[in-house]
Amino acid sequence: MIDSVTGILVEKGATRVVIDLGRVTLACLTSLSTVENLPEAGAQVRLWTHLLVRDEQVELFGFATSEERWLFLNLMTVTGVGPRLALAILSGARTDDIRHAVVEGDADRLQAIPRVGAKLAQRLVLELREKLAEMVPEAEVGLPQKDGGTREAIQALLALGFSRVQAEKSVRVAVQDGAQKTEEIVRHALRVG
Repeated sequence: MIDSVTGILVEKGATRVVIDLGRVTLACLTSLSTVENLPEAGAQVRLWTHLLVRDEQVELFGFATSEERWLFLNLMTVTGVGPRLALAILSGARTDDIRHAVVEGDADRLQAIPRVGAKLAQRLVLELREKLAEMVPEAEVGLPQKDGGTREAIQALLALGFSRVQAEKSVRVAVQDGAQKTEEIVRHALRVG
């Protein structure tokens, strides 16, 4: 498996980039958001990758962040979503917007993404809601990590029956109100609700 590639950006198009690795030059299919995050040609770049081999076709997909790759892989588990459609979805909205819309069950917000109709939006929510709520990559949580207390507090609240969304929201509010240690954050979250 190719986890990531680092090299000189030779060319970037709307959904494809070419990277010179020295003796090998790779073409990667990408989302529009990845292309927008890349510097101009000639700069060194690192892309997180996913190599897809099926039938007689080999495709390498590249992503600006590991979180975007993580969401790409989860999108492809949805019935009827292949790699091209998953890239189109990632091109239509930011990864955290997609994840929050799915977790919150907001099919209308998902329908605002090009190529996502009502049926697909409902399928995304139905098939990914629990998976995306429970398997949030660390960088996606969006909470300050002063002493690791926020992560432990989220885990404690999950054990107490909070949903992932409720736990993150409660911890975020507790931290904004000045709670820093795990115990303080959990107590505050339980008090506030």
